[in-house]
Amino acid sequence: MELKSIFAPLWKWRWLILAAGVIAGVISLAISFTQAPQYLSRTTLIIGQSINNPNPSSNQFFLEQQLATIYADMATREPVKLGTMKALGLNWLPPYTVRALPDTQLIEISVTDTDPYRAKAVTEELANQLILSAPTSVNSDEQERQTFINDQLTTLQNDIKSTQDDIEQKKTELGTLSSASQISSTEQQIYALETKLSTLQDTYASLLSSTSKGALNSLTVIEPAQVPGRSISPSKFITSGLAVVVGMLLAAIGIFLLEWLDQSINVPEDVTKIINAQLLGEIPRVPKEENPLSYVNDQPFSPITDSFRSLRNNLEFMDLGKSIKTILVTSPGVSEGKTTVSMNLALSFAKANKRVILIDADFYQSTIKQKFSLQKETGLSDLLLSNRDSISQHLVSLFNGQIYLLPAGKTPPNPSELLSSVSTERIFETLKNAADIVIVDGPPFITSDAFVLSTKVDGVLIVISPGKSRRDILRMAYAQLSRAKAKIVGFVMNGSSQRSAYYSYYHKPRTVTQSTKGNLPTEKSTSTTAPKRIVNPSKKL
Repeated sequence: MELKSIFAPLWKWRWLILAAGVIAGVISLAISFTQAPQYLSRTTLIIGQSINNPNPSSNQFFLEQQLATIYADMATREPVKLGTMKALGLNWLPPYTVRALPDTQLIEISVTDTDPYRAKAVTEELANQLILSAPTSVNSDEQERQTFINDQLTTLQNDIKSTQDDIEQKKTELGTLSSASQISSTEQQIYALETKLSTLQDTYASLLSSTSKGALNSLTVIEPAQVPGRSISPSKFITSGLAVVVGMLLAAIGIFLLEWLDQSINVPEDVTKIINAQLLGEIPRVPKEENPLSYVNDQPFSPITDSFRSLRNNLEFMDLGKSIKTILVTSPGVSEGKTTVSMNLALSFAKANKRVILIDADFYQSTIKQKFSLQKETGLSDLLLSNRDSISQHLVSLFNGQIYLLPAGKTPPNPSELLSSVSTERIFETLKNAADIVIVDGPPFITSDAFVLSTKVDGVLIVISPGKSRRDILRMAYAQLSRAKAKIVGFVMNGSSQRSAYYSYYHKPRTVTQSTKGNLPTEKSTSTTAPKRIVNPSKKL
């Protein structure tokens, strides 16, 4: 796939993409101005005292990490929440998160709020409530006992230090003694002091274990909460810029999806990607107040009429009327303007002094029969069913003999089989000898009749209606035409956008009176007998 085909939808809908981005940016900016700034306060706690131990064990670290995970989960439970709200006198708490940092004994509490002071207060109280939930927390009843234990620890520390000094002093004196009795007495004193030191140390360790100083299941704040100095909310303009980018990106993705899901043909490039044929003309949309089947005859100076002349010229450049005398006009689907193109193209050739016969070969939905109010029910189907009928008795003169029409006739029960017969080739060959150009208004590709007719004519002209013709049907039809070895002379875009104002200004309209304007002819105002200039009287049709 070419880059041009990828970016073509983006360029086509560029204003929509820009509009989506601008709208998204404006909405984001408006919303950001209505939102209050957010502030983040954070505190960090540590489990146990292993970090202060010069020789911690791996078991202690593992146990403290497990406790950190448990306490982080407890902080999100109702007891901690209710305790925090009660302590602060709040009936709600701002959003907060509590997490145990991976592979550590640390717990991090983060609170987000629009009030920075309230964020700090809630953070501190959450940490305090978590500490109170630990077994080492001290309440008012145990405060006196803890004070006594701390005093005893201080006394024991002094006694231990004093005993250690006495031991050192005795050991120094021992080196200066020479009497055996003095040496023995001093050694006994040293032994007694060492025994006393061991007892003091054991007592100190026992008391210390009953406090939080040496406990593993304890919580300590190592990073107090602070009043946040600036908002954590992103910049309003950065947010709006990102919204613009996201809006444009979503619009581009939506357009790609719509283009991919949309099977309609919109531009000639969509056709040339499917079929190996060239664009022969672009026909603007005929105004609703005009008769589309007689437009070339009614409005000879219109730009739309000139577009049919351009189509006629391009067909003549391709040797139409010489090596190509019969041409099938068809389309991928219904209501795409094939009959309008067939009739006006026939009128264009007739006004160029060409002998033209138009064949209505659409047995299912004959627009010509309805629009021209043909009372005669006979036509192509009768010729195919009866080889004895003369072709000339079924021809209908239109537009004062400018073109002659062979109607479709009654719908046969087996149209495809009839069109596949040798009689079709005989009829087409007879009309080729009687006229300069034979135009066949065939059914659309959704019927098998169109493919049968494509093998009976010299060329196929495909009518594409932008926004209506479907790529999948055209792709299928092209494959079928290729298998039938039908010759596609080109395609025409019917119902394209109007040409420029300068082009329309150049074609000055002439005044047409009601008496001279070519209304839809009826069978009563036409002659069913072919004139000599079209049908050779020496030959029986």
